[in-house]
Amino acid sequence: MSKILHINSNYLTSRLHENLMDRLEASGDFDNTIFMPMKEEKKAEILYESSYRVHNPVAFKDLDKFFFRYKQSKIYKKLKETVSIENFDMVHAHTLFTDGNVALRIKKEYGIPYIVAVRGYTDINSFFKKRIDLRARGREILNQASRIIFLSQKNRDELLDTYIKDPQMRKSLEKKIDILPNGIDDIYFEKEHQAKELPTDQALKFIEVGKVAKIKNQMSSMKAIHIFEQKYHRETEFNIVGKVIDSSYAREIQAKQLGTVNFHDPVPPEKLIDLLREQHIFIMPSYYETFGLVYPEAMSQGLPVIYSKDQGFDGQFQEGHVGYRVDPHDPLDIAENINKIVENYSELSQNAIQAYKKFSWDSLAEDYVAIYKSII
Repeated sequence: MSKILHINSNYLTSRLHENLMDRLEASGDFDNTIFMPMKEEKKAEILYESSYRVHNPVAFKDLDKFFFRYKQSKIYKKLKETVSIENFDMVHAHTLFTDGNVALRIKKEYGIPYIVAVRGYTDINSFFKKRIDLRARGREILNQASRIIFLSQKNRDELLDTYIKDPQMRKSLEKKIDILPNGIDDIYFEKEHQAKELPTDQALKFIEVGKVAKIKNQMSSMKAIHIFEQKYHRETEFNIVGKVIDSSYAREIQAKQLGTVNFHDPVPPEKLIDLLREQHIFIMPSYYETFGLVYPEAMSQGLPVIYSKDQGFDGQFQEGHVGYRVDPHDPLDIAENINKIVENYSELSQNAIQAYKKFSWDSLAEDYVAIYKSII
C-alpha cells in the first residue's frame, strides 16, 4: 500500500476534502496522512473532526503571512517534527504556493515526487498577481511537479496565458495538466430532483447561495431581477441564502430593496435542498469565483444557472447548455440572460439534471487514483 502525504492548509475548514479522502481510502491502494499547518487564530475555523490522520499543529503566527519564506521555513520545520517524511511515496499539495512550496522542499531533500493543485483565488489572483517576488517560485513549483491539477479550464488558461511566457516551459507544463473540478456531497445525488417546468400562475423564484459580501454581488442580482420583472412583466422573488460577512453591504441591499427580496441564514444541505426545489433559477454573478460548488448543487434540483464570464464555473459546459454566462458588472446583461433561460427553461432544466453528474466524487476519485498510480 502506497503512503501519501497530503499537505492541505485548509483540510478541516471544509468537508470537501474529506469526500476525496473517503474514496482514496476505499480504493484500498493508499495510506493517507494529512498535514494541516495552522496559525493560532485559525483554530476557530475548524468545522469538523476528520475520520483520518490529520496533523494540525500550530506552525506560525498571523503576522508571518507577510514574510512568505520565513513562514514557509516554520511550516517545514514543524512538518519534519510531526511526521517521518522519508516514509512517504508521494506528496499531494492542495494549493500551489502555501502547500506546493513545502512539497518542492520535500522533493529537493528526499526525492519524493508530488502533484500540486492550483486554486484560482489564492494562487492566481493573490500570489501570482500580487506577489511579483514569488512568481519565479511559483513557476519552479509547477516545473518540478509530476502533475498539475486545475479546477477549471479558465483557471488553466489564465495562469498559462498571463504568467508563463516561455514557450518551452508552457509546452512542458501543458503535458502534465489535468482539469478536475471539485465534487459535491453525496446527498445531492441521493436527493436528485426531476426536471422542472416554469409555472404561469406564480412568481418566478430566484435563489443565490453564498456569503453576503460584495464579491458575491447580490446587489447586481437584485437589480437584474428587477429589470427583468419590469421589462417582461413577470412577478419575481429573490431569495438570498448565506452568512452576512459584510453587514454594511447587506444593509445597502436592504435599503435599496427592489421587488421581493428575502434573506435566509445558512442552512444544512438537507434544508438547502428543500429550499432549492422551491426555486426556478439559480443566480450568482460573482465578481470572482474559484469554482462554485453551489452551481452543480442547484443543478441537481433542476435549476438552470446564471454565472459570471471568465470565472471558475465558466467553461464547465457549453454556453446555453445549463445556463448562461454574464457580465457581473452589468445588470442589464444579466436580465437579458435571465430571459434566455425563461425562453428555453424546460430544455435547460433537463440538461442541468444530467450535467451535474460530472461532479460526482466517485468518478473524480477514479481520476485521482489513476494519477497517483502513474507517479508512484
